[in-house]
Amino acid sequence: MPEKTDTRARLALLIDADNVRSEFLPIIIREASAYGTITVKRVYGHFASSAMKSWHALVHEHALTPVHIPPAAKGKNATDMKLAIEAMDLLHRGQIEGFCIASSDSDFTTLASRIREEGVAVYGFGEQKASVAYVRSCDRFFYCDLLLEEEEQEQDQKRKPRKKVSPPTRDILAAIDDLSGEDGWAPLGEVGQILNKRMPDFDPRNYGFRKLSGLAESMGSVEVKRSREGGGPVLVKRR
Repeated sequence: MPEKTDTRARLALLIDADNVRSEFLPIIIREASAYGTITVKRVYGHFASSAMKSWHALVHEHALTPVHIPPAAKGKNATDMKLAIEAMDLLHRGQIEGFCIASSDSDFTTLASRIREEGVAVYGFGEQKASVAYVRSCDRFFYCDLLLEEEEQEQDQKRKPRKKVSPPTRDILAAIDDLSGEDGWAPLGEVGQILNKRMPDFDPRNYGFRKLSGLAESMGSVEVKRSREGGGPVLVKRR
């Protein structure tokens, strides 16, 4: 009996250690793995530096390939340039079907756009300080600082709740309007899909909700209808 082959997309994870906190790595790998199999894992930085100490154990634990940028090459954007060059090399080999770029550096905006021109998906991972242009150049963008904060709060319910980020109400209502039928109802799943296309950084967890349905139910301007039988599509419409 022939062995089953992995048909999931092959992903390359490229980490700019100058701009990514090591504590984000489990989140990055977890979220990236939802889109395929990570076959390339590289982390870029000056590994002889004390600032990289936290990455050393993770290199072995997560089978990362360290790409050392020596001090002589640590001029402005040296790490960025090395990462970008290797990303383009991987792209031209034609074996990678999705790139996961971990950095909040806006210098990667052009790289992400160039990769997407070839029809290859780009998933960005960074913090809220990432520029709008960089976020929009990705198919999806994950705010690792918000996701980490959410996990820490779940582990310690006694902690003071974080200040909630206001959801993009106008964009959500616009998506509902675009998908609603004559009765005004729209499938929530399709609303989520259109929001992800229009807003690569859209994620209900950024606003304190595990699922889009929970976020929708918290909005006074949206009415939510669930199937009585269960398992059916969740519908939403303007109030």
